[in-house]
Amino acid sequence: MSLAIDLLIATGLVVLAWQALVGGSLFRGIVMFIVFGLTMALAWARLGSPDLAMAEAAIGAGVTGALLMIAYWRLRALGANRPAPRSPLRARVALGVGLLSAVLVAMIGLAAVGAIGPGGEAGQALAEALPATGLGNPITGVLVIFRNLDTLLEVAVLLAAYVASRAVMGDDKAALPLPPAQDAPLVGALVAVLAPLAVLVAIYLLKAGSQLPGGAFQAGAVLAAGGVLLMLAGRLHPAPLCGVGLRIALVAGTVVFSGVGLIMLALGQPLLAIPGTWAVYLIETAMMISIGATLVLLFAGSAGLTGTPRR
Repeated sequence: MSLAIDLLIATGLVVLAWQALVGGSLFRGIVMFIVFGLTMALAWARLGSPDLAMAEAAIGAGVTGALLMIAYWRLRALGANRPAPRSPLRARVALGVGLLSAVLVAMIGLAAVGAIGPGGEAGQALAEALPATGLGNPITGVLVIFRNLDTLLEVAVLLAAYVASRAVMGDDKAALPLPPAQDAPLVGALVAVLAPLAVLVAIYLLKAGSQLPGGAFQAGAVLAAGGVLLMLAGRLHPAPLCGVGLRIALVAGTVVFSGVGLIMLALGQPLLAIPGTWAVYLIETAMMISIGATLVLLFAGSAGLTGTPRR
């Protein structure tokens, strides 16, 4: 039975990926991509990686799917939803690029298999060094302690993506449609329950990430989902200017992470060395806030947010 489930998930991944690429329409491709992300989350769960499963479901399928949907709406609003002209030359180039990419992936895979050391040396070294950090979750230990430069760059790239989106979009003429002015009682009750629940779940994932599956990225994605819900319910609206508090939230992760690392360097420690568990919580909290704020602003497609609708 277990093998049948694994085969079903593996087959579904291939079929969904193919449908996302060659679907009959852009909208169908986006829907297939979202379903592919949820199926990939199931695959990670079956492989015993709950951290990756939560990240894939929250970020890969949920937030990314919402961003793709809003990008599709803006393309339609701008009149850019026209089918691209078919060209034999373009098809040949696409085929060549696809084959070259497949060969490159195969070469990297073979090199990675050949580079694996005997006995899982990296995992053994991590298991020996992890107790000294006060962390029980090896994923958090790798991301914040042992591969912290990669994590810092991920947060910085997310901030750079927001800055680039503002530079490209400028005064977006295809902004998000404003929700209706009337307040439906059911929507208000739903938001009153789900918005605080999103904050509580995010805090739990952040706190549990030191010992159990969770962490800043999953918590930030849940916060972003709460922000998207508030926008869709008409509680938050796009604003042309970014307030001081929102600016601080955007840069908090990058500034706090790099600030702690530079302070440790000034004290004679290695760059980005983490002084203790308290620093891990401080950095992860700042990262959670930055990730949530950035993803919501990317969804809104605006410089800032306000509780007052634009006129």
